[in-house]
Amino acid sequence: MGSRSGSTTKILLVVAASSSLSDLLSAENYATNHGAQVVSNSWGAGEFSSETYYDSYFNHSGVAYTASSGDNGYGVEWPAASKNVIGVGGTTLNLDSYGDRLSVSGWSGSGGGTSSYYSRPSYQNNWTSVVGSSRGVPDIAFDADPNTGVAVYDTTRYQGQAGWWQVGGTSLGAPCWAGLIALADSGSSSPLSSSQALAKIYSLAGTTGSSGYNTNFYDVTSGNNGGYYAQSGYDLVTGIGEPQANNLIPNMEQ
Repeated sequence: MGSRSGSTTKILLVVAASSSLSDLLSAENYATNHGAQVVSNSWGAGEFSSETYYDSYFNHSGVAYTASSGDNGYGVEWPAASKNVIGVGGTTLNLDSYGDRLSVSGWSGSGGGTSSYYSRPSYQNNWTSVVGSSRGVPDIAFDADPNTGVAVYDTTRYQGQAGWWQVGGTSLGAPCWAGLIALADSGSSSPLSSSQALAKIYSLAGTTGSSGYNTNFYDVTSGNNGGYYAQSGYDLVTGIGEPQANNLIPNMEQ
């Protein structure tokens, strides 16, 4: 990814030795310790009582962490539930032949809900009517429906696929949002941490229908994930909504 300043953004792919929590967190540390400024996580598991113990893995100055909220409908996954992680939900996004938005709705597979172990963070104080006293997930959303997903090219016949094919999932949204944050970093004096990025995202959204909300985000108001419905303002399917990237990125730089 090229930054607007002309410098080149480097992408570091870190593959955990296994899907065990210890190996996944070791991979997290490896990315953090080898200079990553934004770390995208396309993995998650159901919440567990000791999950808050691992928050330090996602709390580093100058490093922002994104995570997919899940692809199985309503329910909360960790690490997307962590207060130090930007949880990314999913939408169904239909475009016309020019690439303009025709319609967008909450994707039925988008993970979301209120955490059983994290209390409401201060950046969600405007949305107590939705989250109550708990951490709400996701924070924001991106196209995730495989039927409206993105094209990828693969030469390895992954899962029997080769050449061009279409993919989706909130595991698509997490790296896309990581890319947006990396773009904001490229125009800032210093890279954003997760807490700084989350504070800016929610601050720029403000409240339902505010000028900031409509300028920086596309509010998704239809669709559901089997347990919650998308609605005006923050919801437990799409969070604040999709980015209006042309406005959001320069505003996050300030």
